[in-house]
Amino acid sequence: MIKFFIIILQLTVLVLVSSFLIRNSYPVSLTLDQLIITTSSSVLFIFAAIIIFMIIFFQRIIFFFKLRIFKFKLNKQKDNWERGYQAFSQGMIAVANKDFQTAITENKKVSYYLKNTSLNLLLKSETLKIEKKYDELSLVYEEMLKIENTKAIGLKGLMKKNIYAQDYHHAFVYGESLFNINPKIEKLYDTLVNIIGKTNNWQKLIEISSNALSLKLITKDLSNVNKSIGYYEISKIKMHSEPYEAIKLIENSLKLRQFFYPYVSYYLELLIENNELIKTKKYLQKNWKNLLFPELKNIIKSLSIKLNLSFSELTKIIVSNDYDIKESKILLAESFIENQKWNDAKKILTPLLQHKPSKEVCLLMSVIEKNNSNDPQKVNAWISRSNFGELNRIWICSITNTTQENWSSMSNSGYFNSLEWRKPKDMNNLSSQDVESNIISYINN
Repeated sequence: MIKFFIIILQLTVLVLVSSFLIRNSYPVSLTLDQLIITTSSSVLFIFAAIIIFMIIFFQRIIFFFKLRIFKFKLNKQKDNWERGYQAFSQGMIAVANKDFQTAITENKKVSYYLKNTSLNLLLKSETLKIEKKYDELSLVYEEMLKIENTKAIGLKGLMKKNIYAQDYHHAFVYGESLFNINPKIEKLYDTLVNIIGKTNNWQKLIEISSNALSLKLITKDLSNVNKSIGYYEISKIKMHSEPYEAIKLIENSLKLRQFFYPYVSYYLELLIENNELIKTKKYLQKNWKNLLFPELKNIIKSLSIKLNLSFSELTKIIVSNDYDIKESKILLAESFIENQKWNDAKKILTPLLQHKPSKEVCLLMSVIEKNNSNDPQKVNAWISRSNFGELNRIWICSITNTTQENWSSMSNSGYFNSLEWRKPKDMNNLSSQDVESNIISYINN
């Protein structure tokens, strides 16, 4: 009704204007070269009106067809989206149900209806994993980096791909970018730490651990442990070129992880190597109760040589404040054995023989009997008894349960900080060769 009224109004206005112009028309002459054309103003007006009408008419037709085409495309796009979303849903359900054939079929539909969209790339990445087309999968991950919604997925995929390819450098580049975008992704920090262990990029370990702690992704204890490993490894790199800088770095490690034996051992060796002898002696004497590692014997022997003291004299000084503890007695006994004071060594160990002596004590007694009484029966008895004695602590990988002689930030099995200083559950954790070599080394020494 409103449109009809508007049309009537427009026609009325047009009729009134035309009537006015016709009543008030006047002659008009046009000269073209020598040709003179005479007409009236009303004719010119009608001619102009017809031209304007034709222009508007054709514009209206063009607009009408453009609108129809636009609506057609819009409806087709809407239809494609609906079909694409439906295919995507079916595809993801198929992936979850491990119906891989359906997933691949639905992915083809999504690729057709939702070409170059985040949903298309997401389902395509899942189906390419199923089809094991890893080269194409890498290209999909690269495409994901261009879309904000899928950038994190692309980075994660490329990081994993490079880990599998053992290209740890590029794996860390993608992993670090992912950490900067979304550090809260599950196990991302642990993955980056393991990658760093493969690449020896220890400065990054310190930085990422600090960032993870500030974001409350890890505990302070874990941050301190991992940062201490970073300082320790950097110190080892600088131990020859910048020895005093190396000492400062290992001291930073010990502040974060006090009395950790591998750090202590390396620190003391570094001090002795750089003739910081008094500092070494004071550190051992002050902290012996917190150290209690029998393996420090060789370090103390090296220090005694540098200080021109006998092994037993220096040992007495070091354990003087904690003489009654087991580790002090074992160290004193070893120092007496070193000086061939067999009776003194045996006297020191006697209190430790009352309640199921440890493997180490039994082996020391076999050495004493071998050199003191030279009685093969007694020697063999102590060696045999050592097999039933309490086992000494060794480095055991918490993941693979394999043993190794010395601690390292990356275990021989390839896991970061997985070594634990503990006693094996039984003798089966030690090979017969390990047991035999331990016995031979004690007897020969």
